[in-house]
Amino acid sequence: MVEQLPGDQGGLRELFVDAEGIKLHCLEWDPDLPVGDTFIVPRRAGNGDEIPLVMLHGLEATADTWRLLAPYMCGNHQVVAFDQRGHGLSDQPDDGYDLVTVAEDVVHGMAALGLGKVALVGHGWGARVALVLAARHPALVSHLVLVDCPHVEPKHWPGMTRERFLRETLPAEMFASRTAFLDAMRQEMTNFWSPEVEAILLSSIRELPDGKVEERLKLAHQRMIRQSLWEDRALSYYSKVACPVLLVPAAAQPKPGGHLPEKLENAGEFAAAKGYMAAQVARIIPRCTVLWMPDTAHDIQLHRPQHLAAAIASFVNEGRDAINRDSTQQEGRDSNYRDPTQQGEEGDI
Repeated sequence: MVEQLPGDQGGLRELFVDAEGIKLHCLEWDPDLPVGDTFIVPRRAGNGDEIPLVMLHGLEATADTWRLLAPYMCGNHQVVAFDQRGHGLSDQPDDGYDLVTVAEDVVHGMAALGLGKVALVGHGWGARVALVLAARHPALVSHLVLVDCPHVEPKHWPGMTRERFLRETLPAEMFASRTAFLDAMRQEMTNFWSPEVEAILLSSIRELPDGKVEERLKLAHQRMIRQSLWEDRALSYYSKVACPVLLVPAAAQPKPGGHLPEKLENAGEFAAAKGYMAAQVARIIPRCTVLWMPDTAHDIQLHRPQHLAAAIASFVNEGRDAINRDSTQQEGRDSNYRDPTQQGEEGDI
């Protein structure tokens, strides 16, 4: 069952779908939505035949995280983004926050919308959900894009303990008020802050009667998700993915002979670890391309939406050779982008 909310306009529909007993909120961009910068995603004749894109947000985020990127994609594709279980406006059941159950929610949501094979894009934790879905349902996924994915299970991260990983949450003082929350987030995203980014971040919180705010994702559910990530055997999935895969780490390509940092205490160490892990995983995946994006925030879809959209469009529509070409062209248009795209495939990262 699909329930369309009133007031949808401008090519964007807001829906609730019944995903086998759980109601998921989703956003759907119509293929006829005008695209402002057509040099990134040229319009094509017969675009109704293009494969749909399904996009999965990261931990504590919502489907709104794709609002800056989707308009560059929907000139050629139907684009759907779900609020995953416990997030945004979707249902918040007491259990079912393991990766397999959340992935099956997406499968049921796709079925409710009449979607067959799709190109699947996931960010952060959502990339891990996408990986599980692609490994379990290869017939449903034509292309898989993993955006700044935590590729290796946290128990193998340098210096990480179960207790530390499970208790990692945003500081309480951030939620003293709406202003406090936005001030803290603005400090993290100062290089790309905008009214649009602010509105996207506000979709992940709600204001309480006393003026404080809280995340829409309940703390107990977040802990369940982190527990699932801790226990999940992520490395077992990569070799089972049958479709082409694009990895997009917010990291530089590791130097030959590089190793994981001995600890993860600052942003530089985390970025180096992400690059190393992505390079290792790329050797396992049968058909893999890597788009290295150094000097980029974890939320690539907010920091460089045009560049990420161009890479996804090229990967899905034309193949990996086009990613390098489009990225080189985009370098001259994106003042924040300082390194040309590099490609890697199995054994050659």
